[in-house]
Amino acid sequence: MGGYIDRSQGVQGVLDPLEVHVVTFADDGHRFALVVADLICVNVDVVDRIRTAMRGIGVSSCWVAATHTHASPEAGCYPGGGATPRPVGDRLVAASLGAARQAMAAERAARLGATRTLVPGLAGRRNLADPPPMDIPVDTIVVSAGTDVVGLIVISPVHPTVLPADNNQVSADLSGGIRRALSAPGRWVVVATGAAGDISTRHTRQGHGRPEADRLGARVASRVEPSPPAGHHAAVPVVRPPVSRNVRLRPKQPAELDVPDRPTPQVGDDRIRLVLQQGLRIAEEQAARQRTEPYVVEVAAVDLDGVTVVAVPGELFLELGEAIRSAAADQASDVVVLGYANGYLGYLPARDTPPCYETYASPVSAGSGEILVEAAVEAAVEAARDRDRSRRNSA
Repeated sequence: MGGYIDRSQGVQGVLDPLEVHVVTFADDGHRFALVVADLICVNVDVVDRIRTAMRGIGVSSCWVAATHTHASPEAGCYPGGGATPRPVGDRLVAASLGAARQAMAAERAARLGATRTLVPGLAGRRNLADPPPMDIPVDTIVVSAGTDVVGLIVISPVHPTVLPADNNQVSADLSGGIRRALSAPGRWVVVATGAAGDISTRHTRQGHGRPEADRLGARVASRVEPSPPAGHHAAVPVVRPPVSRNVRLRPKQPAELDVPDRPTPQVGDDRIRLVLQQGLRIAEEQAARQRTEPYVVEVAAVDLDGVTVVAVPGELFLELGEAIRSAAADQASDVVVLGYANGYLGYLPARDTPPCYETYASPVSAGSGEILVEAAVEAAVEAARDRDRSRRNSA
């Protein structure tokens, strides 16, 4: 199983089934598919396989994202990403194709809109021993047909880690709890994970089992009020191809990997202290590998009927996800940031993040998060401009 370094056993059972969801968006010229899988991560090798297979059934472009549940099979999830185990990859490709065919067969005329809900008591900054209370921003893409809401894509910027490291049963964890809480007759629900790099339920959860995942899921559902999007929409919805940026990020330099000289935070929380030591070990392993070539990652944006979705291939800190939204807001309204998508680089902390597990485990130099934010904003703005040009040309 993936997600916890100190887990000592493999899968022993099923707490709730892992799922693969596909939503397709199409106009007369382009079909885009979003695949969301209950896995710890997706690496570029399996993303490429799925994209190739999707083209064979009429999907023009495709993103693949993981919910990042820590109660799933290991999928090559370590800093910089790795090779996907063949059995996991084969099953993911097959499930994605099967779900995509069903989604295409069920396509119908619909409108999209985005809403944001602030949820208190859900999660907080996990790398602090005594974090202040937070209202977590949960984004929802609402799909409506006429006056009926027919689908929801919920993006939660929270680590789905209600279940503990000693759990050996597969589960969608918090993502499953949110799905169950929002499900309703005649309405599908997809739950993805956003900029959750430093956010988890460590300080807010009241237990470690499925009942707690359901309690927190119900908390989200009690705040989300699905309703058809208001405001002006074009007569014909526009789905444009995604805009991609390849970003080169420098690996940590020798001075950043010099573990003996690192300042070690003094924390009283046993779990934080244990995880901190794990981060130091990861840093030592990185130093031993002495990587010199840059990491090249894909940052992408797609505009779906006026909702601009940004895909980041790693664990972006929440403040950086909010920076993307803020910087792109003037030219790309309704910006939604999706994490763990189209690859897995690892943690992407902010430049001034104090030393913690995430900064130790991150494979890239300080400031890489801000570089990625800049590229994401450029992609979001270009995606919105492409939409506007298409609408003018079709008017």
